[in-house]
Amino acid sequence: MTPLFLRRLAHAAAGALAPGPGGRWATDVFSQTRALGTQPDNVLPLGARGFDVLGNPDVHGGYLWGDDDRPTALLVHGWGADSSSMYSLIAPLRELGYRVAAFDAPAHGVNRGDQATMTQYTAAVRAALDSLGGAKVIVAHSLGSIAAVGAVAMEERPDVDCITLVAPTCTLTAVLERWSRGELMLSRAIVDRIYRELHRRNGVPVSHWDVVGLGRELDIPVLALHDPGDPVVPYCEAEAIAAGLKDVRLQQAPGRGHMGILMSPEAKSAISAFVAEHGTRTGETIP
Repeated sequence: MTPLFLRRLAHAAAGALAPGPGGRWATDVFSQTRALGTQPDNVLPLGARGFDVLGNPDVHGGYLWGDDDRPTALLVHGWGADSSSMYSLIAPLRELGYRVAAFDAPAHGVNRGDQATMTQYTAAVRAALDSLGGAKVIVAHSLGSIAAVGAVAMEERPDVDCITLVAPTCTLTAVLERWSRGELMLSRAIVDRIYRELHRRNGVPVSHWDVVGLGRELDIPVLALHDPGDPVVPYCEAEAIAAGLKDVRLQQAPGRGHMGILMSPEAKSAISAFVAEHGTRTGETIP
């Protein structure tokens, strides 16, 4: 018997014999942030300096590239990754004259823990924005898109010029439904328990975590950049964002996948063009 078969069997047995604990166990698995179970060394990336993230117990700091008199561009990584996944976008943004900031989300990267909630994730983005004095540009990847839009929406009058969502997830509901039908093939009873447990842990229902629901009132230009063949997050999620927000440019990056899109020339070019069109310091370059 394979390890996957045994995991399916264990979840099925837990769901049948003890649905309450079985649902909590499955929620723990869904909430895991470290696929390899490892935590990287806490060292400064090349060319960066540190900054403190204030007022958040789950994230203590992040990284900065560029001078403090420049407007800020904040990079928000996806679930199960860390800030290093976004480093390919530092140079294009600095070339446009931005100070670039990045940080590891709760229980990701150098931060302690191996489980997190979307409430923690979003609060961490908000704390990073507050600690930086705001950001004119935000670039988020995958599930980080929900956290980024949710954090911006917390502000009554957000001073953000533009947002780029790369391979974006539109709703946590869609993520959970795809995951539950995937390798573990969870029963409906267990999935319903996960919904209830996530509601308890987050303080809001799973349906709250929706880019369109959170960002519907934002008057901020958004670029949704996605590979139509993305095997992790379907392209229809970017289409839903484009249909639901006020000002969205939907752009394809065919053949680049879910993670590879971050390093692709097409993504760098598209993001640079979008930020140059909408950003504060159009045309200004780093020394």
